[in-house]
Amino acid sequence: MEQGKRPTKAFRLAIIAGFLIVINSTLVGIAAAWFPAVFPTLPGSTSTDQSVLFRLTAVGLASGVLVLLGGMLLHYKPSHMRAWGVMIIVFSLTSLVTAGGFIIGFILGIIGGAFALSGKKKVQAS
Repeated sequence: MEQGKRPTKAFRLAIIAGFLIVINSTLVGIAAAWFPAVFPTLPGSTSTDQSVLFRLTAVGLASGVLVLLGGMLLHYKPSHMRAWGVMIIVFSLTSLVTAGGFIIGFILGIIGGAFALSGKKKVQAS
């Protein structure tokens, strides 16, 4: 695919979304470790049990990294942009367990993934 045909809007939105999700998840983990009283007691945990928050942080970090990976793959392998768009949308949705990158990361990820899904492959004439 030519340089001008890369899905740059989708790439930029996915990268921004991934960074926001990673930053948000990191802050949730820091708050869970240093300020546990800030969070209400979650279902299935006691007031002194932070393991649920750490698991949520791990899910959020993994989601953010996978959104970033989807964005990078979108840039470097645009021939599979629909697959990367689905990947970005799915992991943006899973990032909601830690507030989805201040919610704006979730929204940008969904929009970026939708742009990737709406992109058209270049058909090569043979």
